[in-house]
Amino acid sequence: MNKHILIILIVIAAVMLSSCGEKVSSADNKAIANPVITPPGGSYDLPVSVLIHCPNYDATIHYTTDGSDPGTNSSLYSSLLQINSNTVLKARAFKNGYISSAIVSQTYQFGSAAVDSVVISPRGGAFPGAQEVSLFCSTPNAQIYFTLDGSDPGQNSNRYIRPILISNSLTIKARAYAEGMIPSLVSSAFFSFQLPLPVFNLEDGDYVMPQMVSISHPYPSAVIRYTRDGSDPTEESELYQGALNVSSNTLLKARAYLENWQPSAVASAFYVISLADQMQLFPGGTFLNGSAYVQLSPYYVGRREVTELEWVYVMQDMQEIVPDRPKGDLTWMETISYCNYRSILEGFEPCYSYGNSGTSPINWPAYWFTDHSQVSCNWEANGYRLPTEMEWMYAARGGNVSNNYIYSGSSDIDGVAWYSGNASGPALAGLKLPNEMGLFDMSGNLWEFCWDIYHHEYPTTDTQNPTGPQSGFTRAMRGGCFSTDASNCTVAKRFYTLPTIGSDSHGFRVVRKF
Repeated sequence: MNKHILIILIVIAAVMLSSCGEKVSSADNKAIANPVITPPGGSYDLPVSVLIHCPNYDATIHYTTDGSDPGTNSSLYSSLLQINSNTVLKARAFKNGYISSAIVSQTYQFGSAAVDSVVISPRGGAFPGAQEVSLFCSTPNAQIYFTLDGSDPGQNSNRYIRPILISNSLTIKARAYAEGMIPSLVSSAFFSFQLPLPVFNLEDGDYVMPQMVSISHPYPSAVIRYTRDGSDPTEESELYQGALNVSSNTLLKARAYLENWQPSAVASAFYVISLADQMQLFPGGTFLNGSAYVQLSPYYVGRREVTELEWVYVMQDMQEIVPDRPKGDLTWMETISYCNYRSILEGFEPCYSYGNSGTSPINWPAYWFTDHSQVSCNWEANGYRLPTEMEWMYAARGGNVSNNYIYSGSSDIDGVAWYSGNASGPALAGLKLPNEMGLFDMSGNLWEFCWDIYHHEYPTTDTQNPTGPQSGFTRAMRGGCFSTDASNCTVAKRFYTLPTIGSDSHGFRVVRKF
């Protein structure tokens, strides 16, 4: 064999033998460094604040003070320990994937008995108003000293004589002393104060006329901030300086602020101005729908699509809203429940029933929103409901004063509709011109649900108050929306959707029997 090759093989073999003789280390066989307890054990005449530290990053330390060996179920060390009586302190460090440290121990001895800890009453927390705080120590003749700035009290601190009146957020600390005894441990309690709610002078509800609303607060020095757009007030919101004129549907929110106090919770009130009067009466009439003549009895139609404020007011579905924005993200089934809830709220007879479960949606089965075939309508009831397709079309055309415009209210779409040519999302209700009967947004903004089960053709014979097919999978929608082109916004355009599918482009308006 070549001499040089032999030398190389001998070196490789030596390296391999050397490697085999070494134990490979890993986290699983490494032990954590022992905790260090400072100060060390011994005899003391005053309480001791003990620090426990482990050099290993991310290690957790568990300890005991009764002489037992600590494990992972023992107390977790998180801050300085106060000791003022004879104590055997044991500690051990732990970390996943590592061998736990050895147990370290220190014994602390005190030549005298310790004063009992001070009891603070009440024991801290969040309060709506000022509190009288009492301090008590059960050790006879003990004197109590306290601080209100978070520092540990000593005998040069405030001496407790009578209950302490606390009216702003702070931490109270107390320690008791008695002659010939070790001082007590430091007791502490944190007090925070949240202002009471602002008070509206007018109850929320439905009002026929505009209202003046005043906001007050039990603490005259508190500052009140308010909003009208459904958002929660902040310190940057409008400052309340006097009575507010509420002349349209408004969700009013208010919050109080005062230095050294937590701001109040948000107080809110719905003011719906003439909700019932926001309906336009359509006299009965006859019109040609393109296939046949349709005769309709008189009925009321909502002047606007149902807004977010109207939805929240009826459904008590608390959320941040834009009050005058049409309510979208709805399924056909959800609008059915709204109609019944609103009817009940205003004292009308609900139109819709679900199977044999009656007209109150609260009694409908949990799965009710999955099966539209179980929904039936009492056409003689005077409550709110969705328009039939023909009621919608007649209203969009302008009823018996129709000018036969292409869109609802005009043949110029930009004057009356929000659609893909001028909108990127739903607009506030009523910003465009109304149609001949004062109805807004029947073209564009949101698709509007109708009652009818959809069929691709109208009946070819003349009809009176038609309500659509008796069965089918989808429900009709009319009017187009902010994301459709102009051709979908005409008064003649028809569309449909599954009744359980919602979209940000799906909305509705209500009608009611005359």
